Amino acid sequence: MYKNNKKIIILGFIISLFFFSIFIFTKDLGQSPPNRQGLLKQALPVLIKTNKAFLEINGEKISTDIIEGENIYNFMTKLKKEGKVNFKDKTYSGMGKLIEEINGIKNGDRYWIYYVNGKKANIGVSNYKINKGDIVSWKYEKDY
Repeated sequence: MYKNNKKIIILGFIISLFFFSIFIFTKDLGQSPPNRQGLLKQALPVLIKTNKAFLEINGEKISTDIIEGENIYNFMTKLKKEGKVNFKDKTYSGMGKLIEEINGIKNGDRYWIYYVNGKKANIGVSNYKINKGDIVSWKYEKDY
């Protein structure tokens, strides 16, 4: 008789544990949508909004998606990985990146100067934050 009671107690404990687990699991499913969104925001990485930007070299425009707040250097690196442009750069302490060659044309008596939406840039490519729809134009000029 003692063995039967012990089996009933163990079986009752297992059944109770099973129902308790179901209760805990389904409790969060019944929450209102704003609370579930809060849980999702904590559990999932932040979604990154992308937009298009354009690179123009010698009148030829190419485009790719950019991440909000991305700098021009990273934008160009992405285009390079996609096989759309080739360039070489050098890092200068305190100044950042300088593009020294684009598609086989090196700086020399002329230099690669970049413009954003038709305006000559006044900061380096690794510091300029590109925006959706921006057109980054590279011109090979004498004036540096």
